[in-house]
Amino acid sequence: MKLSAMLVVGCVATWGLFTAFLMPDAANATFLGMLAPLVAGVGTVLVVEQTARTDIERLTTRLAVAFFAKVLFYGGYVGVVVGLLEVEPIPFVASFTAYFVVLQFTEALCFKTLFTRTGHSAATH
Repeated sequence: MKLSAMLVVGCVATWGLFTAFLMPDAANATFLGMLAPLVAGVGTVLVVEQTARTDIERLTTRLAVAFFAKVLFYGGYVGVVVGLLEVEPIPFVASFTAYFVVLQFTEALCFKTLFTRTGHSAATH
């Protein structure tokens, strides 16, 4: 199974279990807290995987652009969810923070593995 699919399945499964057993009243807030980090994380994984396969020299530039795009996206997303949708802020922020940290860590481990393999294959050619 591809990493992007595993991220989606893992996040949706943990969100479902958490809300079903611990906080059923906060399902919407925790789902919205999971959604943005998941979308950004899957998008980043797809960009990195595709760039590593096709044009590794452009990876740093694409990651820098993705970083700034995510900063704008996260800021706008949090503003809309908390300000306009008036979602409960505590469960939203807790969910957002937890998924953000876990997904960033997962991406880092995945990219380390990918770059190690890419470096070894480039060194042998």
